[in-house]
Order: sequence, then structure tokens, then C-alpha cells
Amino acid sequence: MVMHPPQPQSHPDTAMHHSRHHSLWDLAGVDGLKVAMQLFGNDVGYLAPFQSMETVLQGKDCSVLRLCDRNFRIVYAGDLAQLISQPQPAIWLTQFDWLGSLCLPISELPTIMAQATVRPPHRLDHIPNHQAVPAQFAGMPILIWHHPTQGKPTLELHLAHKDLETLGQKLNHGPCL
Repeated sequence: MVMHPPQPQSHPDTAMHHSRHHSLWDLAGVDGLKVAMQLFGNDVGYLAPFQSMETVLQGKDCSVLRLCDRNFRIVYAGDLAQLISQPQPAIWLTQFDWLGSLCLPISELPTIMAQATVRPPHRLDHIPNHQAVPAQFAGMPILIWHHPTQGKPTLELHLAHKDLETLGQKLNHGPCL
């Protein structure tokens, strides 16, 4: 079943972090890999968990991160649901209203490394391009994803909207655009 994204809810403390230019989609389910391959090509099938690739869909930049075997996190400014052939009963596609992102230049990696913790086998030092690492930062669960954004090496942090402002203040940065 394809779940359509919820309408963004405006909360006074998180509204500034919502951007129509930068949308996070999660695609998962029994047929998640099959649908991802239909959308992004066969190369997506070669990604290991926490590896990513860049592509273009309908003229818009698209970043695809494989979270596990059949689950993907996608950064795409368009309506991804409209690109999926119907019917697809064994997948779900959604945008979580509680999930946000914060983009940092790659030069901020030492700052992140000094304050974040990860569990083995993950490592923060020298995160290669197109890799992600689950971590904790000041008690907040985050996903740190190194990939290009608008052609520049970027650390994209995914975390709960309720924590975006706190983390942004600690790092002196705003939301992804």
C-alpha cells in the first residue's frame, strides 16, 4: 500500500525547519527494493546498508540512502508517490512529520566527531562520500549522512523535528534547503 505523505503541520518551534525544497521520503516493504530499482535503476540494488547514490528524477536532484535490505530514505523535492506504478500493495511510502534534517559543510565533521557517539561497527572518522552512520549527539538520536547537496560535500543530519533547533544552536547552523 502506498501511503500518501501527511500534510506538514506547523508548530511554532519547528515551522522554520520545514522546507518544500528538501523533502525526506521513506520507502519500505517487501517490494521496497523492487520499487527502488524501478525508480532509480539497477545500481540501487548494489548499495549496502548505509550507502547512497545520487540521481535525477523528472529533472530534480534525488539522493537515495539504503537503510537496510528493502528500506530506503530518499531526498527528493517532487511528489515521489506520483512516480510509483500502481498497485504496489507490498510497500509503503511516507514522509514522517516528526523527521527533519540539518545540513552542514563537510568541514564540520571534526565538530560532530568530538560530540557524537556511535556503536560498533559504525565509525565517524572519515565518513566516505555516500555513506551514513547512526549516532547519538547530546542524547539525541541522529543519522549522519555524507553526500553531495547542490554539488557540494555535505553532512546531512536526520533527526526529530523537536531536536532540530537545539542541535542547530549547538552547531550554529540552520535547516537543509
